[in-house]
Amino acid sequence: MKFRFPFKDYALRWKDDATMTEKLFWGFISSILGLILGNLIF
Repeated sequence: MKFRFPFKDYALRWKDDATMTEKLFWGFISSILGLILGNLIF
């Protein structure tokens, strides 16, 4: 699996050909970064 950026614009909407694996992978990365950022702020 090649890792590519599956978002098409700044609003983080998915590209039309983004697979479910890519969506799960990038969703996981986004949620982890959100948790880290939230803990740093509070």
